[in-house]
Amino acid sequence: MKLPELTGVRKYEHERPRRPSHLPRRLTPPPKRSEPPDLTLFLYAGVVLALVLVIVAIPYLIAYLLQVVRF
Repeated sequence: MKLPELTGVRKYEHERPRRPSHLPRRLTPPPKRSEPPDLTLFLYAGVVLALVLVIVAIPYLIAYLLQVVRF
């Protein structure tokens, strides 16, 4: 009895996916997937939040730079 080679790298071999035997065979094609959701609202909200963050941070940044320049 010959043991399989365990030290070498085995080349990947693709295997066709198998349908579980306890499920009935599908006779109709699978349903079409729905379109992905529209996420532009989240994009706009992110841009607005980033803009608010920049507007709030500018005075603190100016105060920090003035404090560093004085010393």
